[in-house]
Amino acid sequence: MQWLSDFLFAFIGGFARIFIASFFLWMVGVVGLLFMELFNNAEFVFKAYLQKVWRILILSFQIAGYGSVVVGLILMFMTKEYLTNSLITIDGILLSILYFNLRRRLGSMDGTKKDKQENS
Repeated sequence: MQWLSDFLFAFIGGFARIFIASFFLWMVGVVGLLFMELFNNAEFVFKAYLQKVWRILILSFQIAGYGSVVVGLILMFMTKEYLTNSLITIDGILLSILYFNLRRRLGSMDGTKKDKQENS
């Protein structure tokens, strides 16, 4: 039963590492967005700012999910921790499938084309 415990610990730990990386990316994006808004001459609109923060959050989760597939494979061969890093890759694949399905069902596979057409 120790192998099952190790497997589940590494499986849940893989999701945790991906989510921590995505929150780190989100914080970097929010700091960048703050500096962009600070040096912007246009009037500050709080609703538009929150929409940008939300988009950065979604983008950071997607980048971390997609990137964990590649990073997990690279780390697996560099560190020789096969169980942990292979499960990070598997978790990244599962999250990528989830994100692709969500984007397809919500209609955002074509990027922000709809938002640009509505604003024009």
